[in-house]
Amino acid sequence: MKNNLDFQTFISVTPNKFILTVTDLKNEILFEKVYKESQINDTKEINYIALGDFLKKNIIEAEKRLKKFIETVHLIIDYKNIYTVYFSIKNKVDIISLDTKIVNDLLVDAKSCCKDTLKDVDILHITIDQFYIDDDYYDVFPDKKKCKNLSIELSFICLPNYVLKNIKKLLSEYKISVDKAFSHSYLESFSNEQNKNIYEIAQKTLYGLNENEVFITNKSLKNKGFFEKFFEFFK
Repeated sequence: MKNNLDFQTFISVTPNKFILTVTDLKNEILFEKVYKESQINDTKEINYIALGDFLKKNIIEAEKRLKKFIETVHLIIDYKNIYTVYFSIKNKVDIISLDTKIVNDLLVDAKSCCKDTLKDVDILHITIDQFYIDDDYYDVFPDKKKCKNLSIELSFICLPNYVLKNIKKLLSEYKISVDKAFSHSYLESFSNEQNKNIYEIAQKTLYGLNENEVFITNKSLKNKGFFEKFFEFFK
């Protein structure tokens, strides 16, 4: 069997329902299985034993149907303990001309500081709420603008890391890795008449549906003493 070059796989996980969906690159469904708890899960916790049984029954069936191996999946998670951290980071320098590298360095540092401050979390999404440059607010980054003070207000959508750890452990039995994990409620916030399919919304999110969502790939960090950090935490 070949690997998954021409299809994408989504696993939707909630405390009461699991869905395994495979779509082609046009988001047409090739395979789908749904499991619902027979009784209401009052604890609102994910039943990992039931999830393991669901994957055991359906991963192999999906691969046989597709005649291809599933190597990676996108997770869509709806869980009570997903929460948002609001974070501001400020950079004081001499007059500079803004560019994306300066902003990227700030964002990498902000992510590192968030993970250092909040232990045992996975960050699902990072979004820029506003840029504050000298005395003015901007919703969109003003490239090449000269300034002395730059602040970026961010939102981090976080998940306790034991959730992904448990799911990844179950998937590893089938040599499947997680490509990207999404918050279900975050994806639903983009649902409208043109975007109703949650899987299509997830795919579009990866390609910039929200122009203010940040995907950090640069792992290098600047000296933390160079920055002033302000931290607010809300659930």
